Amino acid sequence: MAPFELHTAHIDGLVNAGLQFDMIATRDDATLAGQMLLQQHYRSIGVLGDHEDPPDYTAALADHAFHPVAVLRLLDSYEYQSDETADWTTGPASTWITRLRDEVLSRLPAETKTRVRYGSLSVPAYQLLPVYADTPWAVTALEQIPNIGDSTIEIPVVRKGLPAEILTGPIHCPNGGLSSRVRHVTVLGLGQDRELPAFARVREPSDQAPGVYVLFEHGRHVARPVDPPGMWFAASGAFIHTGDWRWRELIGHSLPIPLHDHHPER
Repeated sequence: MAPFELHTAHIDGLVNAGLQFDMIATRDDATLAGQMLLQQHYRSIGVLGDHEDPPDYTAALADHAFHPVAVLRLLDSYEYQSDETADWTTGPASTWITRLRDEVLSRLPAETKTRVRYGSLSVPAYQLLPVYADTPWAVTALEQIPNIGDSTIEIPVVRKGLPAEILTGPIHCPNGGLSSRVRHVTVLGLGQDRELPAFARVREPSDQAPGVYVLFEHGRHVARPVDPPGMWFAASGAFIHTGDWRWRELIGHSLPIPLHDHHPER
């Protein structure tokens, strides 16, 4: 994607985000920040020389609060369109957007900024969220920037886990459960808090290796599907296991554990 001239509404979006996330205190400060951002952008695309004055700019205020992930989209776009100068990394515009990005990410779940696979690329997890895609790469009106909505922001970040194989024997009754249609799972969490140590976050779940949680109940470990939430599962006769060294670190032994994926009410 070649750099192109951003609309002043895109700059308005950034300075409004600065106000929203407490980096800018007043409208006058917003105008000064916008002039600085525009000057760097115009230098990057060749509209201004290195020592030319910043363009005329007055900040326009939005009538709604922006979704934090939409702000991240604005920042990514601005950086891509404005970093073609020799002093970019040490300049005020780069410092400003880095500070704003850090402030936005600090108010979101930590997993938002972890890197995940997307095809052949490795990208921050927030770039895979719907609101990121719904925000225009080049904003031309403040109304195009998604609203924050209610105060609760739930972000379905893609999680990584430990791949494991499903083992079945002669007594196997999944009743439509996971083991009736796939041969692998991905262990995404362990215990009541559903957390997984960083060393075991190897691969994202997929249709061929859906996510499961491993719980310790009645003196043994069992695995249960992640979805659908609230559904009760029973033993199907299937087990999960992997020869990966991480399995012993997670479970405490090297043996298979039962997969509870049989839903009696089906």
